[in-house]
Amino acid sequence: MLIAEDFLLLAVDDETGKTANVDNLGVRLAGALLADLSDARKTLLRGAPEAGATKEEREKAGDATIIVTDNSPVGHIALDAALQSVLATPDAPARKVVEAISKDAEENLLAALVERGILEKEETKLFRMLPVTRWPAPDSSHETALRANLTKVLVEGAEPDERTATLISLLHGSGLISGLVGKEQRKAAQDRAEEIAGSEWGVATVATQVAVAASVAAVATVGAAVAAAVIIANTKENAEAAAAALPAAEGTPVA
Repeated sequence: MLIAEDFLLLAVDDETGKTANVDNLGVRLAGALLADLSDARKTLLRGAPEAGATKEEREKAGDATIIVTDNSPVGHIALDAALQSVLATPDAPARKVVEAISKDAEENLLAALVERGILEKEETKLFRMLPVTRWPAPDSSHETALRANLTKVLVEGAEPDERTATLISLLHGSGLISGLVGKEQRKAAQDRAEEIAGSEWGVATVATQVAVAASVAAVATVGAAVAAAVIIANTKENAEAAAAALPAAEGTPVA
């Protein structure tokens, strides 16, 4: 299982088959795929922070350059697509590569999970008109074990291995941490996730710190773009309303 697949499984409700409301899910999955590419020894990094770097230096890891060292296919639709995105964006900073990978990340990961029978694709129509796609899990054994392991780390104080620390670092800030534990344990779990994301575990590998920094930077970029679009739309709407009211205003006698 890829780290990105684990992330997506945690974002899909097993009973309803719906994906949780995670801001910029595709970007976060892309960051996970970036870490998976490094684990598969497909990429190296140039310009990444050195071991022992400060927090400020680690936050700039999204500016590192990703170099492909092996362009042979892995045989996994999502990982191979991510590799092609890296190849198609030579010399681009990691945050830009993450944006490129994010376009098809969720779709490709879902396809891979369906192919292996971990999820099923269920298409229905709401009110017999609106198409709805759900992803129920006929086999949730892996996710059950995954959640149990994360709970041990987030609540019971167990030390994470490198892979678990990477996943938690990527999950941090996504809103999914609170869904892993009971209501009374959420604060402790979120504090523990923040601790791991900002500790030596959270930067256990350079690939992890670059993936995390690139994801955070890309989320901020996408979020800013969405905010700008809303502002522009609202400004346009207000301007049109003011223009429509202008003739009437000009014709109104001044008291």
